Amino acid sequence: MTIKKHNIDLRTIPGVRIYRNTLQFVLLKVLYDMFPDKKAKIEYSINKGCFCNVEGVEIQDHHITAIKSRVNHYAKKDLPIKKYKVTKQEAMELLKNNSNDVYLNSLPYVDKDKLTIYELEGFYSVFYSELYTSTGIIDLFDIKKHNKGFIFYYPTRHNPEKLPEMTEQKKLQAVFDESNKWGEVLQITDVASLNKKVAEGSINDFILAGEALQDLKLGEIARQIAKQKNKFIMIAGPSSSGKTTFANRLRIHLIVNGINAKILSMDNYYINRADMVADEDGKVDLEAIEALDIDFFRKNMIDLSQGKSTLVPVFDFFTATRYPDLLPLELKEDEVLIVEGIHGLNPLTTENIDDGQVYKIYISALTTINIDNHNRFATTDTRLIRRLARDFYHRNASASRTINMWESVRSGEDRYIFPFQEQSDVIFNSALLYEHGVLRNVAEPILRKVNKNDKAYFEAQRLLDILSAFEKIDSSAIPPSSILREFIGGSCFEL
Repeated sequence: MTIKKHNIDLRTIPGVRIYRNTLQFVLLKVLYDMFPDKKAKIEYSINKGCFCNVEGVEIQDHHITAIKSRVNHYAKKDLPIKKYKVTKQEAMELLKNNSNDVYLNSLPYVDKDKLTIYELEGFYSVFYSELYTSTGIIDLFDIKKHNKGFIFYYPTRHNPEKLPEMTEQKKLQAVFDESNKWGEVLQITDVASLNKKVAEGSINDFILAGEALQDLKLGEIARQIAKQKNKFIMIAGPSSSGKTTFANRLRIHLIVNGINAKILSMDNYYINRADMVADEDGKVDLEAIEALDIDFFRKNMIDLSQGKSTLVPVFDFFTATRYPDLLPLELKEDEVLIVEGIHGLNPLTTENIDDGQVYKIYISALTTINIDNHNRFATTDTRLIRRLARDFYHRNASASRTINMWESVRSGEDRYIFPFQEQSDVIFNSALLYEHGVLRNVAEPILRKVNKNDKAYFEAQRLLDILSAFEKIDSSAIPPSSILREFIGGSCFEL
């Protein structure tokens, strides 16, 4: 079994990350040997795997066979992967001599004295998080053709002894394609091009353009809802996707289309904490739909769908109890209800409601910007850094607390949110290409407070390493209606 053989716990996020990074490194070596004059790029997670393409090459079945064979060769040989700590200049020289110039545009901006560089049979690559010490760890993987490239698969922490079953995600793929096109229009295809905008002093126009593109998408959604005459707009997405600000901005766009909207948070339907059933370890799963009074919610929805007035609860998060008094809620003929919560797309929430009355929106910060051709800024990292900022400044929670609970949050998302994303009518990408430079200003001081003896320390250092690749961006140009304001403060909406 992979876990015991290599002493890497694949039941954890760090363990899976080490496995994935090692597989990526070997893939880069294989692709470099096969296509020495072409650039390989690892782009984003899709269909339970990770998408990769090779510049100017349309991957065919015979390529897939050859790639798998060569990766298997390294897995069986269990060759050493050497790790070096070098200066930025030394790293650039090694990569230049290796004809591996994909990093040479991004490294000059990295704000670090020392970089970690890995080597396999004379092939060098920079990584911002850890690899395993040899190639033998990657004994479980698969590669399948996808579009003009391929998707590589690796174990998940939920079932580390087998590969995940491929799940086609056409809507998610369309969002990534659209976001990449937006990046090309804005001339931001990687961190180096973003940093160049900052250095040139033209970042403000880029910020406003990015916000305008999101408004354009919001307008399209509002027009679609108006056309279909939907009564309930269900918004769901993982932690720190910007659901609250999105709901408020959508309400404004609906007003432009002649529709008044009210907003209801599903968080108000939490059961009193003392009444929740704990598991065998004495823990309460706050991410589970069972943590909500779903029967109460459905009754409210049925009342409103029938034109009746209803009474809705209000939950007090400081006391973890529901207020004794209920609030009246009704919808007039020209009004719709925007419902926001992590379980908004779960079919149980709209049971007994006519499908024609419901419009479903999935929202997430689907990051498409890469530091270089293989060091991605993962969507989950974007959301974690957003949450670090929000939890610290608005909920008085330390970086240590947020990081240490993140794996539990992620597990809840895997079980209760991601399975329903393709059932949505539309997927909205809340990520902003410029946001990491802004978040760096607020996240770095928080992350540096994590003590070396804290189990969150290594994760904090990994995030600091990644953020160091982004030039800092002043927040003064960010509009008060921006989704980013939900996390750094200064929002014009009451959050």
